[in-house]
Amino acid sequence: MKLSETIRSRRSALGLTQEQLAETLGVTAAAVSKWENDLSLPDMALLPALARRLETDPNTLLGFSAEPTRSEIAEFLNLLCDTGRQKGFDAALALARRKLQEYPASGLLLVNAATALDGLCATDPALRSRMLPEIMPLYEKAAASPDETVARQAKTMLVLRYRDAGLYAEAQALLSELPGPVMPGKEQMQAGLYCSQGRWAEAGKVTEGWLALTVSALVQALATLVEVALAEQRPADVDAIASAGRQILALLGWPGLTGIHLELVAALKQQDAPRAVALLRQLSDAARRPEPPLQAQPFFRHLPAKPDGKGQTAELYQAMMAELIRQAGTDPDMAFLQGDPAFAEWLTEAKAEFAAR
Repeated sequence: MKLSETIRSRRSALGLTQEQLAETLGVTAAAVSKWENDLSLPDMALLPALARRLETDPNTLLGFSAEPTRSEIAEFLNLLCDTGRQKGFDAALALARRKLQEYPASGLLLVNAATALDGLCATDPALRSRMLPEIMPLYEKAAASPDETVARQAKTMLVLRYRDAGLYAEAQALLSELPGPVMPGKEQMQAGLYCSQGRWAEAGKVTEGWLALTVSALVQALATLVEVALAEQRPADVDAIASAGRQILALLGWPGLTGIHLELVAALKQQDAPRAVALLRQLSDAARRPEPPLQAQPFFRHLPAKPDGKGQTAELYQAMMAELIRQAGTDPDMAFLQGDPAFAEWLTEAKAEFAAR
């Protein structure tokens, strides 16, 4: 995009008049008009101030790359997550801010950084409560992106966070903006096109990515169905949904933690102490024997792996165990287990084994 077009599009996107932009920079509205009509160029000394006012950067104004590549974003997200786990959330947040200053116009980097930061505090409600004021503005900025894919991803996350905060009107307003499912999906059409060309690895990568997202959506749907069945007092359905869900996930090679946790939630809601303790022990056993990366499963051979070749299952299990130990004395859903000898035995063993890690 030419400099003139960038100035005009960014000014319009921000709702600025030529006069308002000119006043900020100490020039005339006529000068701004000439820039936008490609009749003259801004003085080089004005570029940093012009870029800041247009909420972009000099490189973007001059037509240089404003986007990191997808592989660069993937590498950065791995670094961001590793930093959060090793040095804490504040260090990860500072790292994300520096990167976003480097690429202020990259909506793809913005929404993925926000999602990664959100995930880093997913198992710690207190940390999430403290850090959401830092994360929400990132989602909100990404939701205004001209890139529809970026905006849709950001709006989806905002709907969930607004819902969690009890801001139901805001969640509904955003949800109404999201498009419904389109069949056949773009991913399926792309995979079919690749297959027609004999580009099998690319077809596998696209299809496996779509399958991974579909399984994640399935997990959410099963959790909701368990909640509905509990509310409608259908205990047999609760057990059937949770059990079937675990079997389906196992057949697809999905991390076993997900299926165990689905059954654990059902057992806790039903206050089934023997079943709950048995599932807690299954989680402990799973945490001792980390599963191979998802890419080791036949359904996901083409998914990108971490640079070190390792999966995140072990880290996920450790985080889950730490959160369960923390919740043991505070979660209302686990209150009925207090005083149960089997639960007390498990908790003592879990604290000794996992709390110090």
